[in-house]
Amino acid sequence: MKILISIAFFLSAISITAQDNTNVITGVVSDMGYPLANVNIAIKGLGDGVQTDTNGRYEITASPRDVLVFSYVGMHTVEIIVEDVTSVLNINMVPRVEELDEVVVQQKKLEGQRGLMLDYASNKNIFRTAYGYIDATKAGYSMSSVDGADLNPSAIDLITALQGKLPGITVATADGVNGSSQRVIYMRGRSSANNPRPVIYEVDGTIFESAPDFLQIDNIDRVAAIPGLAGVIRYGQIAAGGVIVINTKRGNVIREPGTNKVYDQAKLRNNIFDEKTGVSKLKREPPKYIRLIEAAASVDDAFQVYGEQKKLFGNSAYYFIEASNIFLNKWKDYEKSFDILNDMKVLFADNPNVLKALAYTYEERGQLKEAMDIYIAIFKQRPRYAQSYRDLANSYIENGFYKKALSLYARYEQLRKMDTTTNTFEGIDGIIEVESTNLIAQKGEEMSISNGDASEADIGGTRVLLEWNNSEAEFDLQFVNPENHYFISSHTLENNAEKIMDEKLKGYSCEQFFIDENMPGVWRINIEYFGNKGFNPTYIKATVYSDYGRPAQTKKITLLPLVEKNINREFLKLVVQNRIGRN
Repeated sequence: MKILISIAFFLSAISITAQDNTNVITGVVSDMGYPLANVNIAIKGLGDGVQTDTNGRYEITASPRDVLVFSYVGMHTVEIIVEDVTSVLNINMVPRVEELDEVVVQQKKLEGQRGLMLDYASNKNIFRTAYGYIDATKAGYSMSSVDGADLNPSAIDLITALQGKLPGITVATADGVNGSSQRVIYMRGRSSANNPRPVIYEVDGTIFESAPDFLQIDNIDRVAAIPGLAGVIRYGQIAAGGVIVINTKRGNVIREPGTNKVYDQAKLRNNIFDEKTGVSKLKREPPKYIRLIEAAASVDDAFQVYGEQKKLFGNSAYYFIEASNIFLNKWKDYEKSFDILNDMKVLFADNPNVLKALAYTYEERGQLKEAMDIYIAIFKQRPRYAQSYRDLANSYIENGFYKKALSLYARYEQLRKMDTTTNTFEGIDGIIEVESTNLIAQKGEEMSISNGDASEADIGGTRVLLEWNNSEAEFDLQFVNPENHYFISSHTLENNAEKIMDEKLKGYSCEQFFIDENMPGVWRINIEYFGNKGFNPTYIKATVYSDYGRPAQTKKITLLPLVEKNINREFLKLVVQNRIGRN
């Protein structure tokens, strides 16, 4: 009760009433860089809207929370939720491919990957493959399956356990390595009767050409058989004989947020990272105006150059951060560097995206009080955004105001209970659940409340929290493990539309990843940026926690401006240690 009362006073003190403005939105619609004429842009549910001209340009008036629908014959329809800062939306449309029924069905399935992932634990018809989740009952082709509980745990090997369980398969003997013979599985309907191809096997995302007899039968959760044609579409010619997909009881289920179990983020596939060509080695040269500040004869001369340049580049938040960094890193003048950021704060006081980039900069420098002031300002402007609650609560924690943070978390949870339009425990809901549990476990005694079972917060390993200031940003994250295998986490409309829609509906731009301690060594995270439908750069902040949820928990912040597009570049390098069993 005290928590709810204190949060009520807090919210009334900062006045959370928001005014929805009308935005004039402009941009260019294109296909592979070429402008598209006659693209229809309309507010969802309201009339016909406007169309692009011969140069692909358009202009439309809309309000925050409106949904703009971009439609064109032969192209995938694009839906964008308008935000308070939306003024420029440059849209790249993607052709609609309709070659084979199976391909069309798979495209539709990709749009629902998040839902399939969350339903995996409760639906035995869903399988995780190296190329996404598949529902066997809706695959669009004949796909047989068997529950792992129905396999004979005392079978001498995997093939024996599968015999008679999957319809349409036969077991035969074929020549193996060094002239030896081995038992193989053939699937009915294989591509060539004269040259039959045995099935390949996929175990939790890793491909094997021979039966993975190292598996314990009682550790198998579910098995599915993908026929040859569908297999070739996904895996290439290696799967011409079909694919036996095996999901084990470990490493596939997405755990509920806030538990002591590690999330499944190790979507490791049979992908090898190439050290020479994997990431770009090019280093971006700073703009000429920044080099002029750097080349000045003295710090006073440099500040005079800044004063002159501010008249020309004062509409670019990126300029202020770059200039401030020069005074901090080269000239070692903390006061002037701070003054430049203060200029930025005044000039862009009404732009939440810019303010977030400023707060990230303060946090990276350890100026936690200044960052908190920014997050309070953003909260006033965006009281409906989940990100506002999470960011301010986290900033309160960093400044030692633990009860205020807990009050904000409690208020957000109450608001979520009243929301019936979006799914709970997805996206930022999971982040807030994890962080509030961690707060109670770490600081419960200082707040004079029970910290419950501390093991609930002991997720362990390394937690990587990524936040970006512009919700329109699109990028791919490449995680490379110590064995040089990688997987891609895509944050694009084309590949992850449902997740981005959830972000827009709730109002957040962040994601967390957990790296399991069972694979210690050097992990790398690379990033390929595709733009944010505008002209300003995107700032992405990475907070890397070691020993997350434990008394020895530490963190490090890295801030990266995303400017160059379509270049895979190194972002983070992490050293993960195996501390299992240690205090």
